[in-house]
Amino acid sequence: MAPARPSARLGALAAEASARGIAFEPLSLDLGDRAAWPAAIQALTLAPVAGFALVAGINHDLSAPKLEEAAWDRVWDVNAGFHAQLLQALSAPGKLAAPASGLLVGSIVGSRGNHGQTAYAAAKGALLDLLPLAPPGLRLNVLLPPLVPSPLLAGLSPEAHARLLASRSMDDPDPAASCALAGAFLLSDAASYIHRQAVHADSRVTALGWD
Repeated sequence: MAPARPSARLGALAAEASARGIAFEPLSLDLGDRAAWPAAIQALTLAPVAGFALVAGINHDLSAPKLEEAAWDRVWDVNAGFHAQLLQALSAPGKLAAPASGLLVGSIVGSRGNHGQTAYAAAKGALLDLLPLAPPGLRLNVLLPPLVPSPLLAGLSPEAHARLLASRSMDDPDPAASCALAGAFLLSDAASYIHRQAVHADSRVTALGWD
């Protein structure tokens, strides 16, 4: 599933996946629109699901007293709410292929918290609580990725952006690709014994601690 991307980009992703022998059904979806969830979940589960990765995230960085309810709800829905609804739908008979694997992409902030990221930390933390809710037949894990250049960091000053990225303990020229490889491993048969785990692929926080 590729949420809320332009149709041309979705077509390119579908062509790339097909060239690699991967069945890819483009679906444009705004995860912040709860009214769109039922139809999207129905489309995603028409055939038994063999594997999925939910890679979605938005932030709204304010402390709890300053955060408006609508902003809180949208951060929750995109980062965790849809995920819970999809897992519930997959628990119905016949919705999963055998075997099936799933991956939820979280954040180190979800396990440790972070000043000023109340809603984001709460939503990403909720992904860890979804692990025990994996339906029978689904091997489910959460990946905790590194700090990588992304729209989530767009609000930072250039100085703060450079400082955060420089603080990674490993000199990785493409951390996003490295994280994607970790996710691909967790979805593969090679990881068949890994289930209900929060896996750090952060290259920084685990080694240096949280400051």
